Amino acid sequence: MHTDTMLTIAAVHPLLHQLFPKAAQAPHIAPLTADASTRRYFRIHWDAPAVGRPTSCVMMVCAPWQPQDIPDFLAVGQHLRTHGVRVPEVYGVSPRQGLMCLEDYGDCTLAAQWQMSTSAERWAWGQRAIHELVKMHTSGTQHYDPACPAFKLAFDVPKLLSELQFFREHAIAGLWQCTLTSLACDDLDAAFETLCILLASVPRYFCHRDYHGWNIMACDGAVGVLDFQDARLGPQPYDLASLLTDRGTPDLLGNTLMTALLNYYIQCVEAETGQRIDRDAFNQLFDYAAIQRCLKATGTFAAMATVRQRPQYLPYIAPTLTYLQPLLQRYHVLQPLTRLLQRYVPLWQT
Repeated sequence: MHTDTMLTIAAVHPLLHQLFPKAAQAPHIAPLTADASTRRYFRIHWDAPAVGRPTSCVMMVCAPWQPQDIPDFLAVGQHLRTHGVRVPEVYGVSPRQGLMCLEDYGDCTLAAQWQMSTSAERWAWGQRAIHELVKMHTSGTQHYDPACPAFKLAFDVPKLLSELQFFREHAIAGLWQCTLTSLACDDLDAAFETLCILLASVPRYFCHRDYHGWNIMACDGAVGVLDFQDARLGPQPYDLASLLTDRGTPDLLGNTLMTALLNYYIQCVEAETGQRIDRDAFNQLFDYAAIQRCLKATGTFAAMATVRQRPQYLPYIAPTLTYLQPLLQRYHVLQPLTRLLQRYVPLWQT
């Protein structure tokens, strides 16, 4: 978010007074930095504790909506909350202002927590994040909720392909300034589609879609899950691949811990469902999801820099591509895509 865009106490006072009528003193308000979100966030903080209200809360500012409607954030959040996933409590909303008053999980992301932790502590925090994921993939998937928009959306071939075309547009053509002919675009799309078909042809699970260390908060010895409003159904390993491979996470965790956490996820799902998972097939699908996800993320980082003038995401591109290159080379079916990308990715050119 642009932290120079301010929200005034006067603008939020009616909602705060409605939610916390006994709050005698005026709160402080400060902007928070979101990850890659277009929404804006502000912390509301009171100096003195009081009965019946939290010490602080987060005010999310989004597009206004009609009172009779239910925004995706609220609908998906309710579904996750029903199935035990720790998502922020919603204290109240003001639809016509586009305001949601939410539980405050603090400022420490899982990514930051991992940075400051020992290997054993990283393992423990990774387990906590996986526990929340398992809830989404078992109870959260098995119980269809017609009110939850995630069950009406899927990572089908068109959606997966559109994300890879976004990479082509904003990374290859935009950031790296490669001139692509219509034939080159068609060749890339055909190679992309091979990967998309592999991912779209498997059983679908509830997918958070952006389940990574910058959307998971470390708070009070537990993790809290944010930014879930774009959830949809997709391949089982998609969120796990996001958690373990986003940005520089592979370098931070190391291969041993990444493998241990992947195996821990499988063990937890097997224990919860009583069904065995084919580990070789799961690992291969994990790699396919990681490849698609890393390409999509690179496109996002490029667009943040070139379209939204937020260059702070550029340093994430190199570690993402460094992780991606050997992964692509591992699978024969993806070699046409590998050869094409080697033409366009500067980091991979010798």
